[in-house]
Amino acid sequence: MNKWLYELIYRFPFVPIAWIFGPILPDLVELVESGRIAPGRAIDLGCGVGVEAIYLAKNGFEVTGVDFSPTAIKRARKDARAAGVEVRFVEDDLTTLRQVNGVYDLLLDVGALNDMNQEARDSYLQNVLPLTYPGSLYLLMCFERKLGPDELQRRFGEHFSIEVISGQTESLSSRIITVYLMTRKGGRS
Repeated sequence: MNKWLYELIYRFPFVPIAWIFGPILPDLVELVESGRIAPGRAIDLGCGVGVEAIYLAKNGFEVTGVDFSPTAIKRARKDARAAGVEVRFVEDDLTTLRQVNGVYDLLLDVGALNDMNQEARDSYLQNVLPLTYPGSLYLLMCFERKLGPDELQRRFGEHFSIEVISGQTESLSSRIITVYLMTRKGGRS
């Protein structure tokens, strides 16, 4: 997780990167449109320019988007205004979350966790768990090479029931992308 590199990418997006230009995570769209994920309070962890956060707001969610890049947050706010939706975008670090509190019905992470080192992943989890309640949903997209099923089970299995929603190979890079839908178990940590 290299903040200056992300800031550079957001300032000068020379390469058409999917998480900057879309499309919206197809599994998210399917889960929302099928009604499996109902509108409620949502947080997009590592929201970047807010593509998914804006989609959720358009579909009746009360959304907070969090990213550590001031450039990404600035663009996300601009794009939300242009889309005619309200999203609370917050510049914050997912490993120390200082500006986010309360609990959420849906937590969304499209690649942020898998881009962290082991120590940062530990801090991330300590900061994310208090944002959940029994029944909270957590939709996580990750590259299996970076965050495989064993590590996912080790980190989240005690707190969440884990379901694989989809697995696919990204055509240009041969990376395996897996999307998990996790449901918070029992009591809070």
